[in-house]
Amino acid sequence: MNWIIFALLGAMFQAVESGIKKKALQTKGMNNVVAVIAFLVAGILFALTYAFQEGTLAPVHNLSNTFWINLGWMVGLNIIAVWFSYKALDAADLSYLMPFMTLTSLSLIIPPMILLGEYPSVMSFVGITVVVVGALAMDWKGKGKLTEKELEKRKNNRKGVLYFLATAICYTFTPTFAKILVVESGSALFASYVIHLFIAIGFIPLAFLIPVAGKRSESLQIIRQNLTGKAGKTFLLATVLAGVAIAIANGSINYALQSATVANVFAIKRTMPLFAFLIGVFYFKERSNLTQKIIATLIMVVGAVIITLS
Repeated sequence: MNWIIFALLGAMFQAVESGIKKKALQTKGMNNVVAVIAFLVAGILFALTYAFQEGTLAPVHNLSNTFWINLGWMVGLNIIAVWFSYKALDAADLSYLMPFMTLTSLSLIIPPMILLGEYPSVMSFVGITVVVVGALAMDWKGKGKLTEKELEKRKNNRKGVLYFLATAICYTFTPTFAKILVVESGSALFASYVIHLFIAIGFIPLAFLIPVAGKRSESLQIIRQNLTGKAGKTFLLATVLAGVAIAIANGSINYALQSATVANVFAIKRTMPLFAFLIGVFYFKERSNLTQKIIATLIMVVGAVIITLS
């Protein structure tokens, strides 16, 4: 039953990763730099583990065109997903936003329905309904006039969820490409290190070539100041730790999948919003509408688990 522990580790460190990233993203203009460093660190850790296991960084057999095509889709969708998730983390409370990660459970339903004509079961529809009810509960507001501060926070949270919907759509399709990459390469570790390194490389143009504030030269100056200033060490430590968390989360899930079914592992992984909720409440002090958030989070997680197990 060790796979249960590793599945829980995957869920917990995915939540930790999101919390660390939100902290790092408080340094303005550094979103894409966070992605470069975090995914580079994760890629290096996967590469070192693969090299220790296989004695080489090369693939165990020749890579087909199918591998490279799917790698392109995988990396492209992940870059889009991460970019939007960072925009969402910038805008919204972590405890409000992360329960909407349960929307990625639709990855078990939508691709097979579109590509293979396999329609979901009655229990899957029940799970979808439960997730929707939880989402509505998260945003429900009883009678009473909202203060200006509450209105602003609600507006930002809704903006964050809209960004996050783009992330959820991308993550709906990435598991399929990931599975193909593992099969084509013959190693989950090899596929993991290549994917993470290419994602890091893909964010470099976004980090250094796309203007963040005004002219490109001003953006480069902002990045340089944030990396070398007083807060530079703290920022770098946070992004490196985010990369370590990514590697532990994904590595734990991959290990769990070797000993249990996808449905069972991902049913446990769907508990991630519960860990993120606790981080948001105790670390970021996000304690407004606490009871409502608890109920809505639990409802959405239950719905996601139903979808996964069905």
